[in-house]
Amino acid sequence: MLRATCQDSPQNWPQKLNIVMAASRMTVHKVTGITPNLAMLGRQVMLPATLIAKPPEESMDTVVPFNQSLRYCLRDAHNRVRTATQSAASTQKSCFDKNVKAIQITQTQLVWLFWPSSPRRQKF
Repeated sequence: MLRATCQDSPQNWPQKLNIVMAASRMTVHKVTGITPNLAMLGRQVMLPATLIAKPPEESMDTVVPFNQSLRYCLRDAHNRVRTATQSAASTQKSCFDKNVKAIQITQTQLVWLFWPSSPRRQKF
């Protein structure tokens, strides 16, 4: 993303780093299905366009305290990450297991035995 952003003027990459990192943190991750901002902060960070528009007003009866809302959002985000990474891990494991060949060892076959010695104390 940084290379594409700074293609016209490569000497200005430090000024564009913050914008690129913000864009990266707002992008949905392929495996987890959520953004890094949602996983770490429990909410999506507002874009400049959303700061211009007025948010919808809620009545005082439906307002949830901030800490309860944050706790719910973080738990939901972490559960989504957990389930997405578990399904990705099982997919990767099944693809890996297809290419693994089992080793057949017979009873009379010679094999190398790994027998590590116990750690010894050094004398000074």
